[in-house]
Amino acid sequence: MSTAELRVTYRSDEEYTGEIIATVKSRAFSAQGSAWFDRTYVKKTFIANLRSFPLTLTNPPTIEGGFWNDRGSLDQCHLRISVKPYNTRGTLLVHVDLASGVWKAPDADLQNCATIRFLTEYAAVMDFAEQFEEVLDGERDDAVLQGNTN
Repeated sequence: MSTAELRVTYRSDEEYTGEIIATVKSRAFSAQGSAWFDRTYVKKTFIANLRSFPLTLTNPPTIEGGFWNDRGSLDQCHLRISVKPYNTRGTLLVHVDLASGVWKAPDADLQNCATIRFLTEYAAVMDFAEQFEEVLDGERDDAVLQGNTN
């Protein structure tokens, strides 16, 4: 069985906002990306949803950030993490999308993107939710969601 993991850190910019940096690896693939978030919003939505049981396919815990437009839609996703059911035995699928930012249209061809997925279980997600909240509160350096690729 091959191991996989998602590791997140947080760099606070002010009292409520900061950069979430995600590093994910699965098999021979690895990538790192980041986006800016309101930490209170992350705690009330993503972390609260990670603690739900059972997780659903229709509304999985998801966090996404990047460049937003005036209508409130995400124009350019730099970081997306989603956790959803994978099978009827309680296995969960962690899906992470990462991309570099593109500030000017001519640079669009230079954008780097990665999608990495791995399997995990509810106990690992619950541990990750606890760790992630501590990271956002400045009580620990990083949170790690362990998984596997089988």
